[in-house]
Amino acid sequence: MMMGKMVNWGVLGCAGIARIRMIPGLLQADNARLYAVVSRGSAKAKEFQRLFGAEKAYDSYEKLLEDDQVEAVYIPLPNSMHFEWVEKAARAGKHILCEKPIAMNEEEAKRMFEICRENGVLLMEAFAYRHSPLVNKVKELIEEGAVGKVKYMESHLTDVLTDMSNIRMDRNLGGGAFYDMACYNVSVISYLLGKEPECVKAFAEMDERHGVDVSNTFLLKYDDGTQAAGYSSLNSYARGYYAVVGEKGRIEVPCNFNCRNVSKFTVSTGAYVDNVEVLDEVKTEYIVMCPDNYMLEAEQFGRCILDGEKPLVSMEETVQNARILDRAFEDAACRAKR
Repeated sequence: MMMGKMVNWGVLGCAGIARIRMIPGLLQADNARLYAVVSRGSAKAKEFQRLFGAEKAYDSYEKLLEDDQVEAVYIPLPNSMHFEWVEKAARAGKHILCEKPIAMNEEEAKRMFEICRENGVLLMEAFAYRHSPLVNKVKELIEEGAVGKVKYMESHLTDVLTDMSNIRMDRNLGGGAFYDMACYNVSVISYLLGKEPECVKAFAEMDERHGVDVSNTFLLKYDDGTQAAGYSSLNSYARGYYAVVGEKGRIEVPCNFNCRNVSKFTVSTGAYVDNVEVLDEVKTEYIVMCPDNYMLEAEQFGRCILDGEKPLVSMEETVQNARILDRAFEDAACRAKR
């Protein structure tokens, strides 16, 4: 059987997300080839080369970008470094898949897409969960009216971070729960509701020593009366969860965003309240088989490069999410000063 068209990938940095999730997903993709890896320490790059079978290992990001065989790059660098290396990769003619959050604010995100457009390359924010059949099935049920008109949605993503030297605790590297975790909550709410809020309120718990938020809550209100809330934390019991409440039912998804294999969620309908007791609720369980999200992400971006398919996570979606995060971050900061 003839081999199909392949994209030569370079991975710009040996971060944990690259090692544990993205590169294994890339190796499974049917249109991707891991061509080059890089680290500012050659030993780490050589380790990745041996571990994953990359053809090239570089000791500087610039050298990888100078390699004409590299067609696309994946950027898992700290948040504050995304703009610099998206710009450099674009000017080197590389298509770019950049980890979330793609930018530190809306203006950065807009400029990044402008630079990529000027240089004729594609840019997509790496929300791997958006490629999963799980969230797409939930979206389908909402659009089919399974829960009636949506009135409320909530999303939670939490964990307990014990290593205070982690980049998530470094303000200069774009650390904090807003950037690292709330971006997921904003993304899934925006995707499933399909609109932008008119009002954004937020609260944050700050770590004064490190200067980053370690937990936050945001509240969203839409012009049709729909409301939404998100909670993320670096110091709360680990949980990935979102739920959609409509006039006729409720969808609950107790799954990590980047789930794999068999995933289950429930749709509850038929309930009524009698003396503050909920009666006659019917729960229907849905089972979805989820391939590796990172494999699906690599394949989809590869099709964009090879076949002209549009990036699943669009520029408009990315910029809107950055704008909502900006508004939440600003509101939380104003409250902290009071």
